[in-house]
Amino acid sequence: MAEYRINKTTHEVSVDGRMAETAWAKAETLSIERYPWYDAGRKQPTTVRLLYDDRALYLQFQCDDIHSSAKATELNGPVYLDSCVEMFAAPGPDAAGYFNLEANCCGTFHMGFGAGRSGRKLISAELARGVTVVGSEPSPTKQESPQDEHWWLAAKLSFDVLSEFTGLEIQPHAGDIWRANFYRCGGKTDDQYACWNPISVAKPDFHRPECFGELHFA
Repeated sequence: MAEYRINKTTHEVSVDGRMAETAWAKAETLSIERYPWYDAGRKQPTTVRLLYDDRALYLQFQCDDIHSSAKATELNGPVYLDSCVEMFAAPGPDAAGYFNLEANCCGTFHMGFGAGRSGRKLISAELARGVTVVGSEPSPTKQESPQDEHWWLAAKLSFDVLSEFTGLEIQPHAGDIWRANFYRCGGKTDDQYACWNPISVAKPDFHRPECFGELHFA
């Protein structure tokens, strides 16, 4: 089982793609590097960093991508069809449900909560205003280009917002463990379907909480 340590920070965390001389320099790195449904194409690396403080969980994805594209522009739209990164997490080892944050390279995101694939609660527009998601692509949509090489995505998930959204009391402390997995979808060309912790099913399916790894809060 994959494990990752989330370091706590007392410094301001930049919700962007910078690393050097920022709080992100103190974050450990995990790699989305398993391709259980890989057919053909170029395997393109994705790295993830996480930090937390007393108020929020912070994420930063760095994605090599020579075919980046995005069409979804509406909240909770089909961003999984775009160049997309995803975090699925059960906030506690015994949590009955898990939330999924999915976002494309332009920063449009989808967020749900529930016990499985069906019947998931989607975040409201009002509550979504308390979630910060920033993509490196400045436009609301993105077409593939011969100049494509890389994109990043960063997010800030307030514990107050997560608590209200899930109905759970979410305030992690040192020693706490969450179950989670991280994913990458490739967009129009070369859809990747990569994951952090292994998934052993015949067809692409990220809604597999039994296949989550562990996040350890330091």
